Amino acid sequence: MLNPKISIESLQNPRIKSLVKLRKSSERMARKETLIEGCREVERAIMGDYPIHEFYICSSQLNPTTSSLISIYADQHEISIYECTEAVFKKITYRETSDGIIARAPIPQRTLAKIKLSNHPLLLIAEGIEKPGNIGTLLRTADAAGVNAVILINSKTDLSNPNVIRASIGTLFLLPVIECTPDECFSWLEKNHIRSVGLTPEAKHLYTDIDYTQPTALMVGSEDKGITAICKKRLINEVSIPMKGHNDSLNVSSAAAIALFECIRQRANI
Repeated sequence: MLNPKISIESLQNPRIKSLVKLRKSSERMARKETLIEGCREVERAIMGDYPIHEFYICSSQLNPTTSSLISIYADQHEISIYECTEAVFKKITYRETSDGIIARAPIPQRTLAKIKLSNHPLLLIAEGIEKPGNIGTLLRTADAAGVNAVILINSKTDLSNPNVIRASIGTLFLLPVIECTPDECFSWLEKNHIRSVGLTPEAKHLYTDIDYTQPTALMVGSEDKGITAICKKRLINEVSIPMKGHNDSLNVSSAAAIALFECIRQRANI
């Protein structure tokens, strides 16, 4: 028997008030919880066997395929499903379109020690990224490139931000994403014999000049300041992307994509 749905019709329901509070970063940090909105995002959390506390749905907005998937998953894992009226569901949504599904879940918490490295590790390091949309796009790019993990140094936004989850289209739940300090990151790289290569505009070598077939961690910096001097001192190599127009830099996710796919090209036969 599938998990029975529990109806919520009142805007003053305590559970609904509790969910609304999770829009605030301070509340998410205090409770170590966040909201996953949207069919693809929730489906990828399920695909990654990510722990989910509860489902909140609006059947009039939810497609039958996702409805069946969460019903089966909720039954297997004994997760409650709350059926909301359209008015109630609108109150708890963070974005305009949530496809009729929201999941309450713990904030992703992973460590460097848990990263499973391949025989030829490839990682992406991002320092000081401020915009949730850029973090999300970086995660999608890293996933497409098949990296082992993404390491965020001194991130200016928290991973629990619903906009990070949305921009990554749920990739956050499929790819190891670790937040740490510069020292923790570079010490771990050195311990695992992984070379760090930073994208910097002033570098003399082009990004195509480096051999990426060996264990590599590609690093990008913040949108406005790039990689900090502290991190540059610990990089093994610095490379640049040639700019032929009036602008002197690319969007951080675009720059990462160019370099990561050069890594893929070089690694085609290994």
